[in-house]
Amino acid sequence: YYITNNLRMGDYPTAGIKLSFNKDLAKGDLLDHLKLCDGTKAIFWDPKLKGPFNLIIDWAVLKQHGVKKMFELQEYIPAEVIENKWQSVIMLIRPTLPMIDMIHKAIRSVSVAQRDKIDFHIIFVSRKSTMCTQRLEKYNIIGEFKNILELELDLIPFDHDLLTLEYPLGFKEMCTELDDSCLYQVSRSLMSLQSYFGFFPNIIGIGPSAAKVNKMIQRMRKEGAAHEKPLTPRIENLVLIDRRVDLITPLSTQLTYEGLIDELFGIRNNAATFPGRSFLSEEEQAQQEDIKPKQILLTSNDSIYNIARDLNFNALGPFLGKKAKQISAANNEKNDAKSLQQLKQFVSKLPHMQAERKSLEIQTAVAGLVKNKIDNRDFRHTLGIEQVLREGIEVDRVNEDIEEMIYKQEPLKKVLRLLCIQCIAADGLKPKVLEFYKREILQSYGYHHLITFERLEKCGLLYMQEKTPKKSYPILRSTLNLTVSNVNEREPNDIAYVHSGYAPLTVRLVNWMTQRSGLKYLADMVKHLPGPAFNDHQKLSTTQDRLEHSDNHTLVYFLGGCTYAEVSALRFLAQRHPNNATFTIATTKIINGNSLLDTLIEPCSKDTIPDFLT
Repeated sequence: YYITNNLRMGDYPTAGIKLSFNKDLAKGDLLDHLKLCDGTKAIFWDPKLKGPFNLIIDWAVLKQHGVKKMFELQEYIPAEVIENKWQSVIMLIRPTLPMIDMIHKAIRSVSVAQRDKIDFHIIFVSRKSTMCTQRLEKYNIIGEFKNILELELDLIPFDHDLLTLEYPLGFKEMCTELDDSCLYQVSRSLMSLQSYFGFFPNIIGIGPSAAKVNKMIQRMRKEGAAHEKPLTPRIENLVLIDRRVDLITPLSTQLTYEGLIDELFGIRNNAATFPGRSFLSEEEQAQQEDIKPKQILLTSNDSIYNIARDLNFNALGPFLGKKAKQISAANNEKNDAKSLQQLKQFVSKLPHMQAERKSLEIQTAVAGLVKNKIDNRDFRHTLGIEQVLREGIEVDRVNEDIEEMIYKQEPLKKVLRLLCIQCIAADGLKPKVLEFYKREILQSYGYHHLITFERLEKCGLLYMQEKTPKKSYPILRSTLNLTVSNVNEREPNDIAYVHSGYAPLTVRLVNWMTQRSGLKYLADMVKHLPGPAFNDHQKLSTTQDRLEHSDNHTLVYFLGGCTYAEVSALRFLAQRHPNNATFTIATTKIINGNSLLDTLIEPCSKDTIPDFLT
């Protein structure tokens, strides 16, 4: 269970903005904590933290600081820890009660005599919670720990313009549990950015969570006023977007190359795993019996993927074909070299040419895997249903296609994605329609989904229509031109290309806000969105200079997650922005429709089924 060195990100400048400073701070803090743990060490990871730390620190560095081996946290301590007499056992976890329960079982799996020979430590990421401390006290194991530490892990740079807090339950906590832990982490991450890049002169936001974060960072600034550094602001605008402002976008299938990889295979910490057979020749396949899955790193370090990721999939084939011809032409230069100087020039290009050829082979294989899945009739059918619903066609009655999917017991997430799109497009479902869907889903998938429906309603994903519908979505669709017919997918001139005809509402809003002085020109539209909306100006101290030669750099922060399609749309917007705006994108988590619903769907368990049904 080792961290692989090749999954680290480098340092990437974006409009002069260096995004890796948080990574450096987290790495330094972790090493400082390890110095507090004596002797040889074994680290037990919260499974959800292994990936983010892959991007921060190498296994080789940990090894230099006494770490002998790393394990996924489980309900027991492996025998080799005891047999090898490793002195320190370090539990590196998120502050959740299930993790505390697992730690309790792990410690109890070791005899009292053996525990006396081990120093146990907990490192909470990003902070310890009162509930976790109380649970440790309840289990009477808090005294077993020599150190209980905190490791601040804020925004992690996934790419030159993309930061993520890696907080997967943020949307669920905000909407269904009224828990502001995620928003507190967001606020801390913003204060960290401001301590490095200066205070944001303009803060624009939409949605209840955005308003809460704004208040938090203003309060934090007042509390730390005495320690303010006189920094010239480097980021002109902060845009805070509550995910609830636009729920149709994450529910819709992404049609960019990167978005489809995430939808179909899942991208985890800049890497995706594919069937290994697709990357071998027939001869190589015949020679190998057990072909393991292949993990591919997906970052802008790969010059071909850096361009391909933001293309609509229908534009990918021509792009890869053009690249293949360019590489072939470059390779033929060796035949045209007539002098020693020309030959030297060709040799100097070889490393880059070989890297591009290898990248082209990999991306062609991945594209083939994606194409096999999207050519499926069911996939195409689902896309058609999505398009009809987003257009607002017949959303006021039971959709026969969704009804048939329920009867066939197709994957629940597939059904709910379509059902929630219909609900939002209709500004709520009529009582009889909603009750029909609920009854059929409960009978087909289980009555424990009563809890699922309750969560979906709290999140604004599935709810009953008011007697007089506000028609918010139809008005926004028309005013902001969210649905675009005959979109050019190969040479796009509109962000709607990322969904082949649907423009993410969030990106349309960012476009307006960064062109037309905040929310001034959005007043009529804002009343159709979950409020409040605000446009605040932070007062800079007398020692801080206002941006005189602003690059018009904007930090867009999604509260509750954003999709790769939205990231691609913002990159496209930056290329064509009339004010030459540049964007850095931050999010609590990179999501898609499935991962969003994963946090809300109640798993089947006897404990969750009401007594009257058992």
